Amino acid sequence: MSLQIIFGMTYSNLDDYLLFAKRIIVMVLRKHDKASVRIPTPEKVDEYKQLVRNKHEFLTDVWCTMDGLKLTLEQSGDALIQERFYNGWTHDHYVSSVLCFCPDGTIPIAFINCPGSLHDSQIADYGNIYDKLQYVYERDGAKCTVDSAFGNVAREYLIKSSQELIHIHDYTEGQIAKDATSMRQSAEWGMRAFQSSMPRIKDWMKFEERGERLVTLSAMIYLYNFRARTVGINQLNSFYAAPLNRDANVEYVLPLLNI
Repeated sequence: MSLQIIFGMTYSNLDDYLLFAKRIIVMVLRKHDKASVRIPTPEKVDEYKQLVRNKHEFLTDVWCTMDGLKLTLEQSGDALIQERFYNGWTHDHYVSSVLCFCPDGTIPIAFINCPGSLHDSQIADYGNIYDKLQYVYERDGAKCTVDSAFGNVAREYLIKSSQELIHIHDYTEGQIAKDATSMRQSAEWGMRAFQSSMPRIKDWMKFEERGERLVTLSAMIYLYNFRARTVGINQLNSFYAAPLNRDANVEYVLPLLNI
């Protein structure tokens, strides 16, 4: 309504321009150095491992964490199509995605816009996320922390969090599971940062089959990465990375004292 009043245009014209503008954003940011979704360099992975190690003593080789994201979706008029997006556990319709988060809050690996009936582990498999994590593990010896939704059987590059530590008798193994559970919480911080950056993502997404949902989600991912790499204000970065890069005395106290 505001754009119609400002530019004196009708809704139909503005709707087409907005759809076109989202595609421009995706094309521009897809290969932009500060917005693209890409696997970090070995040097960057080593930096991430050090950041995690500083906060979680027993996680000596972890560089990221991973979790699934479900966004509510309008129901389709077709029962067969509606069934694809229905999640029997929560009794609602969703679009599912799986996102990885680094200690600085950026997203290096993602697979988005999947039917809500798919399990998070299936999405990670279909989207080659497991293959990408394995590639980083074989290249840099770095692992990823996950929750119980992801299978770590025969996957040495995953460390699964554990809510019950009673059955773990080895001290070191128990501490690793405890730290993995603690770090896995940071995935929730990343999800919060992503959703708070795009408040309207909490609304019901419109059901359509023209590909607009994929374009919209892609634009959100790129914009979030651009914000994380340029502004850097998010809970992940504040907890893991910020204390190493900033000194409150130098930045705030000394200037006030004119020293």
